[in-house]
Amino acid sequence: MHTEEILHKITKPFILAGIYKDEKSALTDIALDYVSRKIEQYDSIIISLKKKHGCDFDQFTAQIKNNASLESEDDWMEWKSAIEMRQSWKNANKMIISNE
Repeated sequence: MHTEEILHKITKPFILAGIYKDEKSALTDIALDYVSRKIEQYDSIIISLKKKHGCDFDQFTAQIKNNASLESEDDWMEWKSAIEMRQSWKNANKMIISNE
């Protein structure tokens, strides 16, 4: 099955139900909703780590430099990853919006 056929089969029920007027609006809205949820997921991780350590990422990085425990290194890697992934999802969001 080709990509276009798959996308058509996925969007068809939404269009027939009158939720969306066409495939583009359905796919755009679904994609934006998914991206928004991913951004919220990474925001939640970042907020949780800020609360846990009582500072932002840069301050935390400075605090653990040259004396990090295994736990603080794990938190640092999770935090850095969350920041980078949040930015990647935000970039994807901008690209989707600019193509509307």
